[in-house]
Amino acid sequence: MGEETTMQLGAPPGTSRLMLLDTYGLVYRAFFALPALTTTRGVPINAAYGFTMMVTKIINDEKPTHVIAAFDRGIPKARVALYKDYKAQRQETPDELRSQFALVRKILATYGIPIVEIDNEEADDVIATLARQAEDAQQQVLVVTGDLDLLQVVDDRTTVLTTRRGITELGRYDEAAVRERFDLAPRQLPDYRGLKGDPSDNLPGIPGVGEKTAIKLIKNAGSLDALIAQPALAGTPKLEALIREFGEQARVCRDVSLVKRDLPLTLDWESAAYAAPANDALYALYRELEFKTLLARLEPPEAPPPIASDEQLAGAYESYTAITDPPDFAKLAALIDDAAARERVAVAMRGDAVAISVDDGRGFAFLRSALEVDAVAGAFAHVWERVPHLIAYDVKSEIGALALPLRFAGDDPMLAAHLLNPSRTFADVGQAAGEFLDRVLPDEPASAADAAGRLAHTTRAELERRGQHALYADVELPLATVLAGMERAGVALDLATLRELAVQVDADVARLQHEIYDLAGEEFNLGSPQQLGRILFDKLNLPAGKRNKTGWSTDDAELQRLRGFPIAQKIQEYREVSKLKNTYIDVFPTLLDARGRLHTVFRQTATATGRLSSTNPNLQNIPVRSDLGRLIRKAFVAPSPDRVLLAADYSQIELRLMAHLSGDEAMRTAFHEHQDIHDFTARRIFDIGPFAEVDPNQRRMAKAVNFGLLYGMSDFGLAQRLEIDRAAAKQMSQAYFDRFPGVRGFIDRSLEEARERGYVQTILGRRRYMPDLRAKNYALRAAAEREATNAPLQGSAADLMKLAMVRLDRRLAAERLDAVMLLQIHDELIFEVARTDLDAVARVVKHEMEHALELSVPIEATLKSGANWYDVASFDVEADELEAAASA
Repeated sequence: MGEETTMQLGAPPGTSRLMLLDTYGLVYRAFFALPALTTTRGVPINAAYGFTMMVTKIINDEKPTHVIAAFDRGIPKARVALYKDYKAQRQETPDELRSQFALVRKILATYGIPIVEIDNEEADDVIATLARQAEDAQQQVLVVTGDLDLLQVVDDRTTVLTTRRGITELGRYDEAAVRERFDLAPRQLPDYRGLKGDPSDNLPGIPGVGEKTAIKLIKNAGSLDALIAQPALAGTPKLEALIREFGEQARVCRDVSLVKRDLPLTLDWESAAYAAPANDALYALYRELEFKTLLARLEPPEAPPPIASDEQLAGAYESYTAITDPPDFAKLAALIDDAAARERVAVAMRGDAVAISVDDGRGFAFLRSALEVDAVAGAFAHVWERVPHLIAYDVKSEIGALALPLRFAGDDPMLAAHLLNPSRTFADVGQAAGEFLDRVLPDEPASAADAAGRLAHTTRAELERRGQHALYADVELPLATVLAGMERAGVALDLATLRELAVQVDADVARLQHEIYDLAGEEFNLGSPQQLGRILFDKLNLPAGKRNKTGWSTDDAELQRLRGFPIAQKIQEYREVSKLKNTYIDVFPTLLDARGRLHTVFRQTATATGRLSSTNPNLQNIPVRSDLGRLIRKAFVAPSPDRVLLAADYSQIELRLMAHLSGDEAMRTAFHEHQDIHDFTARRIFDIGPFAEVDPNQRRMAKAVNFGLLYGMSDFGLAQRLEIDRAAAKQMSQAYFDRFPGVRGFIDRSLEEARERGYVQTILGRRRYMPDLRAKNYALRAAAEREATNAPLQGSAADLMKLAMVRLDRRLAAERLDAVMLLQIHDELIFEVARTDLDAVARVVKHEMEHALELSVPIEATLKSGANWYDVASFDVEADELEAAASA
């Protein structure tokens, strides 16, 4: 259950009974009510065991239809703003208790009881809000708590159960019981607490006013506000003087004591519906936690599951994820400050927890919301800024999620793990721990930082053994921080342009729908593959293709096969326009920040080839082949007239890499002579003389051959691409390899070496493992051969781009140029640059991109500049320099 979930209750009034658990209060009560208990492994369990006993008994006795567990989550800012010393006197939470809250969460998960918590809010307010919503639905509410503060929510539909002695004796409070106990109505209890104070929350109230006097004063005046307005209602000169002197202090204590009933959450009845947990699930839980008494009540499963704890990462872990009081935050801040003095510290995030480890086998964790406490935030800033060798698991995400200053990490085990096994993203530290430490992480989030620290040793050593350490240390590791800066910067978007495009797209969608319906002879759901298949193949009798479980296939490949038919062309166009509308034009305006900038997330471990990917939103898939797709780029703008966009694009980089890696002399000659490579190829494979012109169709076919063969395209694939027969495609491929024998030799050598080694490799040593090269299944083997042909080229292009980005980031900073790297799209980099620095930035960008790697053929980067990404025009650095010199 989250802060903004919704679900309407369909049950008739009075038929549901919602139980709300004040989890912290109950766990605290259990901890102090029971003697110290530990498992055979030394794990404290008395609070978790007592809590389980309580919840089991209460549910069995009260039989609720719905159950929710509420948690405190940090210091309530509103209450601290009212009274800065709120709860300041609390004792530190015992270590043995803090560590058990992770177990409590696991227990609740097994019981199927959802948890509701909101940063910087207390469980009392969560409970009061949910109780009000249940009352509004005319259902019964039962609040279970460890103290009396929540008695103020008691009414004709809400009853409160409070713990008394031990863990099973409870007091039941309805309105009559509250009046019997306090001689006051539930709504008057905050006034009562304001007068008498509450030492447990450090609320002073009025000196000398105890329970009986507070009750008398409220009864005399009716309310605290009335008493403060007319102190004479106190009844005696002494009390009247106290009210005059301390009345406002009492009002503050009252206001701090009032529960909120309007937090931003909505009761999700569906997820809160309670069903008894399965016997086997409880058996596994009780067995793992060694709850022997509870275990004895269950039937053993036919095959009891093995306990996985022997395979868990073991260490001394401290949890500060449950702290809510100032002394706990002070202790946490001191612990973090101690870490800041160390040479090597590991930091990792798991869910909402931040974990820190200063030594292998040790760690502590706290909630992200704790960083809103100044002392904790200051201490963590010291760790981030001062520790020389900071190990950060997914440093880019940590920088973004925690709004941290940009810094380079000493190690990022996520990136190292991905280089060692590029088939996995390792987005969660537990995945890397499982593969490289052969351990699962326990529920305690502090183990994440311990795992990160240990992984740094293991993965770095393995990278050095494989000869990949330079790729890791010089490229991937610094790039993560460069990408964090790009994500933070975002790119400016022009809403007016998007609105204009939206009008055009809506008109195109309507036009295409009408044209398709005319061709079909009827209206139908264009989004339904089944209805479209019926129209195309059953009604119009177009050449049928493949079928799937639901009918005729109408995927893009099928529509491409049918492009000779007008309706297929229109449907393809409709799909493209609809995708532009639903994926980009309508969505982009909803994603802008307050400055009108769009922020994407770059994924560094998402592809096996080494290429970066973009998500939320994906900016690498904006279509550029259609006019409308290209027009979307018009919305990407420089934010002011004194700034421009600079686009830098590698020219035919994969073909240049092929010339370098293959050693083919003809191809190298073409690049050294700065010839058009596709024109050059067409002349070779079509035997066109030096004085004859290459027609556009020949150049188009040569281009398809150049790029197709890079991707291991077969004769059959080439025939489909060029819409020629297979014999002609085979003849063209043969002519290509006859003219460029080095390319054929490179492909053959790459496949042979890959079969022997099990992987292909880029210029910088990035590996891609290809086990299917030895597959007996022809289709699997052929697909692996195609991938193995292209992977060294695509991966080397990725290495080149990443290295250029790292060097550009350093150079632009060193020269203090006013330029920001914004986007990396395929072989292109986009910068936002001050007009005054454009010439200098362009020279730096061109030089660094063209010299990031030295190849046997020249690398060329073409530059364009303009007010928006669509209207960028060629920007010739050398020509501008000559013109400026001539003008001078």
